[in-house]
This record gives sequence, structure tokens and C-alpha cells, in this order.
Amino acid sequence: MNSGKQTRRKHRQSELQVISLDELMAMIRAKLEGEFDMVVGIERGGILPAYLASRWLDVPLKAIRTPFRNENHLTQNKQSQDSRLGSVRGKRVLLVDDVANTGATLSRAAQELADAEIISMVISGEADISLFGPHEKCIRWPWDK
Repeated sequence: MNSGKQTRRKHRQSELQVISLDELMAMIRAKLEGEFDMVVGIERGGILPAYLASRWLDVPLKAIRTPFRNENHLTQNKQSQDSRLGSVRGKRVLLVDDVANTGATLSRAAQELADAEIISMVISGEADISLFGPHEKCIRWPWDK
């Protein structure tokens, strides 16, 4: 009775591409060029790659909550009230998320950083810097349910 469930689980696992933190860090080192004043990670998926980038660049890390999607990844139209960033006027900011399917979350976050020069970086998808290029699947973090 469980064989169908186990087969589906094995099939899903075989489709996963596993990327180690060492590989992720190597891609960040290879692709990041220039000077930045800070790194801003989009909360949830963008925090880990943003942290790694901020360590490599030796610049402060900030987080931004963009309520564009809810916990079920459904679109919602709330404005962010995130004041933890402080002033970004005239700063060069690396804006980081895990994936960019449509670019909507990056765009929403960029609105919060309108006074800064923004360079976007994602692990996978469309951005100024894409570590692993286009993708067909979202990233499944070990801590996600």
C-alpha cells in the first residue's frame, strides 16, 4: 500500500539537484564583482545566499520582508512597512533572493530601495546576476515543509 507513495517520493528526490554550500559560495565568489555598500536579502529564500554574499563582500547584511506572496506562494497586494533598512540613498545595494520566476518579488523589494543603485542576484532565474541560470523548479530548502 505504501509502494506508490515511496515511488513518488523517490521520483521527486531523483529530480532534485543538490547544491552544497561550498558550491553556492564558489558561484558567489565567481560572479560578484565590484564594490557594494550593503547586501539586502529578501526574507525566507534570500537570507542564506544574502548572508554568504555579505560575508564574501565584507559588508552589512539587512533583510527585507516583501509581502508580495503569502506562505502558500499566492499573490497578495500588501505594501511593505519595512523600516529596518535605514537610509539607502546613494548606496550600491546587492538585492538577493533565491529564485526569480516572474521578477515580481524583486521588483517589489526594489521599490523599497528606490534611492539606491540596485544590483539583483538570485540563485536561479532572471536577475542581474543569476548564479545557476534559468530554472524550471523552485528551490526546496531542507527546512521547508
